[in-house]
Amino acid sequence: MIVCICNNVKDRQIKAAMASGLDSLQALQEALDVANCCGCCEPMVNDLLEEHHANQIDVDLVSQLAYAV
Repeated sequence: MIVCICNNVKDRQIKAAMASGLDSLQALQEALDVANCCGCCEPMVNDLLEEHHANQIDVDLVSQLAYAV
């Protein structure tokens, strides 16, 4: 799905960038030029970032619990 119409940036591109370590709006803006033009996509990019961070916390917690056992 296209997230940023101005620069033709798709959600899978954003997710791949986040998986590679770009986990802030500023980093995504610099790498993908997302949310730099009209700004209409910024809320969706922030939603994807929140989802990524929530999933990251879950993965970290499971890792910590695995070592605690």
